[in-house]
Amino acid sequence: MKIIFNTKALLEKIKNIAPTAEAKQTLMILGNMIMKVNDNKAHFTASDLEIQVSSSMDCDSDGDCEFSLPARKVLEILNALSSYETVTFSVSDVKVDITAGKSKISLPTLPTTDFPFMDIDNIGEDTDIETDHLSNIINKTSFAMAYQDARHFLNGLHLCSEEGKIVSVCTDGHRLAKYKSQAEADDNLSVIIPRKAILEINRILNSFNDNSKKIMKYSYNSTLFRMQIDDYDITSKLIEGNYPNFNKVIPESTTAKIIADKNILKNSLNIISKVVNQQYKGVKLTPSANTMHLISSNTDSEIGEDQIDVEYTGEEMSIGFNISYLQDVIDTLEGSTVHICINDQNSGCVIQDNQDPNSTFVIMPMRV
Repeated sequence: MKIIFNTKALLEKIKNIAPTAEAKQTLMILGNMIMKVNDNKAHFTASDLEIQVSSSMDCDSDGDCEFSLPARKVLEILNALSSYETVTFSVSDVKVDITAGKSKISLPTLPTTDFPFMDIDNIGEDTDIETDHLSNIINKTSFAMAYQDARHFLNGLHLCSEEGKIVSVCTDGHRLAKYKSQAEADDNLSVIIPRKAILEINRILNSFNDNSKKIMKYSYNSTLFRMQIDDYDITSKLIEGNYPNFNKVIPESTTAKIIADKNILKNSLNIISKVVNQQYKGVKLTPSANTMHLISSNTDSEIGEDQIDVEYTGEEMSIGFNISYLQDVIDTLEGSTVHICINDQNSGCVIQDNQDPNSTFVIMPMRV
């Protein structure tokens, strides 16, 4: 049986499907993606037991079939064949021949009966969400997610409800990012979506040239979260556990404030980062009424210093931060100025965006 695809369209599709598959698994089938063809429509599914990504596209087929192929290998092959307009999959019982022009590659298949599809029948009601809202929910907080932390509930993005709106929160224990969106939420919303699922959703979201026309829906129950973006369906298991009370980490008031031009501060940190200690990544800020001194050094006796104009109100002090944490926050800010609100060298500082009152960032200081 033969299936003909537009090579470019298929490549773009598999780019968003293949990364979900995990070749290094106890189940060999998890390294494969399922391809099911009926009525000239091809359906693709990949999973790693924690997250499942599915999608579909048009094709030209002389029959219906279902088979599986190594997901990442297919992606590599399609990249190599991308100069051809069409690619043909010739399916037999134990293999699939992928041909384009005079090029041909044969891949073995695995039985699709072993594939662990997720049950999404009782996952809850669909709720619409606008593209801008979803993008902000992810981009304004996900950088602060923990990575392989023993406190498993920190290794994901927390969604909850606050005054009927979706709030997203991420923290790794050293920094926190909170964003209150304008997307509607029911009062029961409280889920922790794993890091990989957030990365998959964001990659698929960014793969479209024009997101404004994409239809997006989400649904969830006590164990699963499902996101539908155009013709992509992403389903993920949720992280179990209770997310910490993040509002307690955010200082209610501060006694000192640094106001700096965002681009000038960003450039200054970029210069100093060239000699920062790669283990601790500390930079020390010493603000005065009109200027701020920045300094960092490393074990090779290399020192980076800079001085920039700022507005400062508060007592004299020097305070150290992880330079990467400052840079990550600055990269998410929309406004032209950065507001760094401080109490002392030992308590969390709040960084705010002058154009986005719905975003709050907290960074714990460090000794430098």
